[in-house]
Amino acid sequence: MKRLLTLTAALFTLPGFSTAEDKKPAAETKPAAEAKSAGLAVGGLTFKAAAPWQVKKEPRKMSAGGLTMPGKEKAAGIEADFYHFGVGGGGGVEANVQRWQKQFEPDDDGKLPEPKHEEVIIGGRKVLFVTFKGTFLSGSVMDAKRTPRPGYTMTGVIIPSEETGDIFIKISGPDAAMAASQEAIKKLVGTALPAAK
Repeated sequence: MKRLLTLTAALFTLPGFSTAEDKKPAAETKPAAEAKSAGLAVGGLTFKAAAPWQVKKEPRKMSAGGLTMPGKEKAAGIEADFYHFGVGGGGGVEANVQRWQKQFEPDDDGKLPEPKHEEVIIGGRKVLFVTFKGTFLSGSVMDAKRTPRPGYTMTGVIIPSEETGDIFIKISGPDAAMAASQEAIKKLVGTALPAAK
């Protein structure tokens, strides 16, 4: 019996011998490149968000999804919310510009911030960027009470589409963070509108 136990122990220590436990597959991990980026599908387009953008765990009501960019040294970050309402939905350019403008507090003279319009060709399509600066009223436009955030910039992006309906992106954050991220914002939009080959 002693000899049998010794032979069994020796068998388990032989090279190449494995048990059913050893043969369990290792936990699957995503490739590093895949883990660092995510696709956000909106109105037939896919926005590829790479770091430092992060996908929102809880998108805003009525939005098709959202992204955030963390602030530096505990400062407030940037929020981007994507909206698509189909053909003819969401109102035209002017209706949205006015809606975004009303998401700011009037100044001492009772005036709302003036929008700065910029039309950019991205991937062969005209994309409108509308920027406001002032005291931004954070929260849903349907909320009775919103949080005033002075020194904020909001850029509204409109990607027109007659086939599927316009896509609207509302991006807001502290002035300095938004100024430093303008190229990153255009690059994000460009991921969904690659140049025609």
